[in-house]
Amino acid sequence: MCAFAGIFFLVWGLSWVKASVLNEDLQNRCEDLHTASFPFEKSCSHENGTVGGANSLLFDGAFFGSMAAGVVCLVAAFTIEAGQKR
Repeated sequence: MCAFAGIFFLVWGLSWVKASVLNEDLQNRCEDLHTASFPFEKSCSHENGTVGGANSLLFDGAFFGSMAAGVVCLVAAFTIEAGQKR
């Protein structure tokens, strides 16, 4: 559980750094700016269909995957603990 929580918070922190520090000036040079707060993201859609500054699918997969795996581990731990008390 601690490993999954660590990965979750590490990726969340990295997404905040990318959105708030690296892509801070994106709104000054983008006409179609998209922002998200979970996980943090600032991206720009260009007229030719490309997107700049967005989180990759691997990055988002690690974020949501670690969150889901952590929840599954917690549910399993509570289920085992409840079964042992009976």
